[in-house]
Amino acid sequence: MPDPPADTGSIGANDRSLRTLLEFNPFVALRRIGVALLTGGTVLASLSVGFAEVPDTTARIREASRVFVASPDPHVTSAQVRQSLLALLDIISAVCPESPYQAEIRNRLGIARELIETDAIFNDKARQYLSFAYRMMTDGRKYAPPGELDQFVTPAEAQEKARTHATRLVETAVAELNAGRPAETARLLLELVLMIVTPVKG
Repeated sequence: MPDPPADTGSIGANDRSLRTLLEFNPFVALRRIGVALLTGGTVLASLSVGFAEVPDTTARIREASRVFVASPDPHVTSAQVRQSLLALLDIISAVCPESPYQAEIRNRLGIARELIETDAIFNDKARQYLSFAYRMMTDGRKYAPPGELDQFVTPAEAQEKARTHATRLVETAVAELNAGRPAETARLLLELVLMIVTPVKG
């Protein structure tokens, strides 16, 4: 499978796209989070509980996804959103089972992780690498955001729908892990990450 195509431009070069992200992405509706993303600010804070300190995979999944499934919190920072995404990518890589594509999947996840950590949550190339990893997990099927997330009137409604879908993904991912199906856990968590980093049209 070929590498993702080269970038055609940075996110910062597309003001209209950025405004859309800030207004409609359910997980970065807070203006201060948007400002941090626009400026490519340095991560200045970390989550109160270090993800590496949680040994149980189920607990790690719940902790890493907490910011995306909990009720809106005005104190959530862009650093927390970024750290949660990085933790989810670490978990996906760890539970990804052996397969002919395991090394390539982990390689693409790792590249996307580095881009998100060092550049921006909505890095185009990172999203391309994540999409390629998803296709390798699903025998070539492309990721498609749930159609229901495009059907909303207000940002608050979009947030609620996104939280509901995120909760469903997390709960199913945990159930699949407990049932001994880590491949499904990895796929579902990657769908969560892709949903978060994919702009929502509105």
